[in-house]
Amino acid sequence: MPATTQRGAALAAALTMLALAGAVWQPHDPDAVDLLLRHAAPSLSHPLGTDHLGRDLASRMLVAAWRTGLVVVIVGAIGLAGGSVLGTVAAILGGWRERLILRTAELFIVVPTLVWALTAAALFGLSPLTAGAALGLAGVGPYALFANALTHRVLGQPFVLAAAALGAARLRLMLRHVLPNTLPLIFAYVGSQAGQSVIAYASLAFIGLGADPSKPDWGSMLYEYRMFVFDHPMLAIWPGLAIAAVTWTLNRAFDPPGEAARPAPRRLRPAGGLSRGRRRPT
Repeated sequence: MPATTQRGAALAAALTMLALAGAVWQPHDPDAVDLLLRHAAPSLSHPLGTDHLGRDLASRMLVAAWRTGLVVVIVGAIGLAGGSVLGTVAAILGGWRERLILRTAELFIVVPTLVWALTAAALFGLSPLTAGAALGLAGVGPYALFANALTHRVLGQPFVLAAAALGAARLRLMLRHVLPNTLPLIFAYVGSQAGQSVIAYASLAFIGLGADPSKPDWGSMLYEYRMFVFDHPMLAIWPGLAIAAVTWTLNRAFDPPGEAARPAPRRLRPAGGLSRGRRRPT
């Protein structure tokens, strides 16, 4: 594993622990209002200061981190389970059944994410669960098409063709040969898209969708603190930095190594140890 990927994975693990900590512990009550401490500077008691209502900003950031992490996990689980199953099964079945499954998966691409979020909010209310489900369903289509393409590539490998020629059942082919070779790449793809889930959820929270307005979210905090951007800019800078840092970290943690990480091929010398351009004497 390259050093950059190792650092990204370590940062992702640290962010995960921070989000889990925010679910069970905060320095102060994130909703406690104290107008006597409004716009307080950072201190030992309030590491990030307080907002215009005297609420502890660090506590609100921790709760928002937990809620965002929950959305990312739900989106990844739906994309990994639904997308990989649909795409793999479609490639295994083939024919008109494959076309039917892929056309169904493309419906998730045609319907905009905002429509999914509006539908989930109208049916089940505003929460990270409904927002994660809406964003996850919106991403099933791309995951299914990606898994389908990977499965077709694996099905054309000699060892899979040999297993099929020996009479291996479709279920055995999928479980024994296809999924072990496609799931790592699908998992990397889902992980690399996790950063986009953070931005999408923050965008929905900013416009008042996919989040409970009474609970802190990075997107809703940006909307609430936008009016103080000139007088107290740190109120908006902290949630913005959190969104950027988490998105960058997730992309680095799951980014597959590029061409630069691969060793350069060794140049072979001509037979007989002769250098290029020299002729064997007669």
